[in-house]
Amino acid sequence: MSAVHADMELMLFETNAPSAKAVMASGVRRFIVDWEHVGKVERQNGFDTEVAPQGTAELAEVARLPGATAWCRINRDRPEMPDEVDTALAAGAQGLFLPMVTAPHEVERFLRAVNGRCPVGILVETVKALACVDSLAELPLDRVYFGLNDFAISRGGGSIFRAVLDGSVERAREAFGGTTFGFGGVTAIDGGTPVPCARLLEEMARLDCQFSFMRRSFRRDVQRVGAARLVDDVQAFWQQCHQRSAAEVARDRRALEQLLREVCGGDGR
Repeated sequence: MSAVHADMELMLFETNAPSAKAVMASGVRRFIVDWEHVGKVERQNGFDTEVAPQGTAELAEVARLPGATAWCRINRDRPEMPDEVDTALAAGAQGLFLPMVTAPHEVERFLRAVNGRCPVGILVETVKALACVDSLAELPLDRVYFGLNDFAISRGGGSIFRAVLDGSVERAREAFGGTTFGFGGVTAIDGGTPVPCARLLEEMARLDCQFSFMRRSFRRDVQRVGAARLVDDVQAFWQQCHQRSAAEVARDRRALEQLLREVCGGDGR
């Protein structure tokens, strides 16, 4: 009998404590309160993204929920970043993400600001970050997330899934081989468009990912199937993904590549 694999760690972007509390019974206990706003509206103008920064009060309320773990995505490296780190930690943040990384010195400044007070993560979501990913991987990070949306924007647009097709995500994962890693997003097993969630979960398992984010698609699908069923189905399918043989993993990757070529069109080069 095959061993049971660890559950996928699901991190939900949340805007307020009541909404976070409502999904905790489903097993979702890790939340991200998003403070990122600097340059984001201009950068993502015209792209299908969500820009809804929260504040100190929202972070503090989520952090006070019994059993919840509240992470905060602060703004990118800038002179005010150390003060923002202090403010987030004072509000109760139990982990911090630094977005839009472009060079190791930015992460080093971030690590100095945190000074071991909480777990830290970065988002690899720029061409420059991928170019220096081996140097970034030498730094003491607790987790790394590959951001498909901003990575696509950083290289001029096109399908966000091109990074999955052309090996960019896999390149980052190989560099951060010993670090908790995630990409993409999770929603209902029968949801997700233009790439079904099930196909992304198969690829996450192939790349030995341990966590992923949940945002708009999750909120939509929760209205349809309910949080408890959605999470249970995801975790059951996650177990199935880890029971596959090497031949089945290779087969599923080939099928995903075929789908992504159709999705990416001329961007799939």
